[in-house]
Amino acid sequence: MKKTPDRANAAPKIQSVACPIFREMTIDEREQLLLLLEYETYPKGEVILREGNSHQILWILVHGKCEVFKTAKNGAARQLATLEPGAVFGEMSFFEKAPHSASVRAITEVQVMRLSREKYNQLRDSGSLAACKIASSVNAILAQRLRRMDEWTCGLLEKPEAAGHREEWGEFRAKLYSDWQF
Repeated sequence: MKKTPDRANAAPKIQSVACPIFREMTIDEREQLLLLLEYETYPKGEVILREGNSHQILWILVHGKCEVFKTAKNGAARQLATLEPGAVFGEMSFFEKAPHSASVRAITEVQVMRLSREKYNQLRDSGSLAACKIASSVNAILAQRLRRMDEWTCGLLEKPEAAGHREEWGEFRAKLYSDWQF
């Protein structure tokens, strides 16, 4: 990993990244955020975020591609997604101090912008609307991912071989939405 603190080139980068976090921000709010971001470059193959670790950092992919993968019980890595520029990751552990549920590895050399929870708290405590807009954008990203997961799961359960798991899934969903403690 190579840190690149060059803020002179930061403004064009943040303007060129098609990331939902920046979509609703004013120019002033973007500039406030720019002062708090760290820029890093990772070589192809490097793991940026490791499942089981806990870093309260929000990553935004600027250049390159990454893969999200989870280690199965048998030790095999199962790819969950491919991330393109503008993608956000680390968001679940950013707002809830908990271990990362999956790992993220650079498929190509990548450049990321990072926002630590500490820096986010500074932005929030200053009264900046940028902090509220970040939280709102991350909520929307999580909702979209949950909606896609629901659609995927329902598609799986519609298959004939899943007939034995439909009741189990229904019970799980009922518990999930009724504040069941995991």
